[in-house]
Amino acid sequence: MAAALTLQKESVTCAVIDYRRENVFKPGESLAPGANFILDKLGLHKIAASGFHNAYVGNNVVWGGTTPHQRYFLNEPYGNGLHLNRVVFENQLLETAIERKITLFLTYQIKEITETPDKILLECFSPSGDFTTIETDFILDCSGRAGIVAKKSGVKRTALDNLVSYHFMITQPETVLKGMTYIESVADGWWYMAPVNEGKMVVNFMSDGDLHQVKPELLHDWLQQKIRQTHHFSALIPENAFDSLVHSGIKTASTSLLDVPGGTRWMAAGDALCSYDPLTSFGITNALTGGYAAAKAITGLLNGDGTAATEYLSKQMALFNKSVAMLQNQYRQEQRWADLPFWKRRH
Repeated sequence: MAAALTLQKESVTCAVIDYRRENVFKPGESLAPGANFILDKLGLHKIAASGFHNAYVGNNVVWGGTTPHQRYFLNEPYGNGLHLNRVVFENQLLETAIERKITLFLTYQIKEITETPDKILLECFSPSGDFTTIETDFILDCSGRAGIVAKKSGVKRTALDNLVSYHFMITQPETVLKGMTYIESVADGWWYMAPVNEGKMVVNFMSDGDLHQVKPELLHDWLQQKIRQTHHFSALIPENAFDSLVHSGIKTASTSLLDVPGGTRWMAAGDALCSYDPLTSFGITNALTGGYAAAKAITGLLNGDGTAATEYLSKQMALFNKSVAMLQNQYRQEQRWADLPFWKRRH
């Protein structure tokens, strides 16, 4: 949605095809302080003050040893970050698009893409069976890891790891974490938890999917067993935590990128272009900044700047490569289990 808001501000006519399921939980709630800059750029600064999201004041990290280390965002130029209520956040973006009169095709999916010498035709359908054909000059793929446009264009995606999120949400007093994201490394991965609005807490166990054969119906028991193996998490999550379970699930969280980032009349942005390890806390920020930068590049293209797309993609790839290098350095700081599969793959 960031791209559409930017294009609309640049007076570029656009439409959003959004096959969203309403009010569905999504992992990923930590918005780092640097994201405040892009929220302002998009005219979304009121989101932080809406009362639906909590202040994200720092990280409490157990990594490379057994002692927790706190890092507060006291010196950040943009202040604190946000622990988002993702459902509300997604709806706020949608409401903003409606307010700004952006054309929306909600619940529609792209069935077929046909390129002509001067246009692209998108055949779309809705769950109710409605069909429509959209004629456009350019497509921006913002469909996340699914990479819908890329797939339909025959472009493959390369994953750099097999990271998976085993996650759940429970009811827990916000005072337990006091605005902090809590991270703890273990022998086969790492944990993080974050407080979100309405007295809830999101908990994730991050590990490689091939290391665990977990049946969905056994996920709760397995997670409870894994929690008991931690040094500090077990003290923060009560034994009866799953009695107040709101949601649980398994979702890919791999670092990945498209083999080809675009074509003559399309390119990708955000997770559709490249996805980041959650340890970077860059996922949502990447979606916002990537969408903004891509929209600026499209505006340049339409105004005759033939280098706009290349410059955009070069900057995105440079950012991705820098992030991967920083991520490798972070993982190498944990040496206690260097010979075990999860850590050996990252050292």
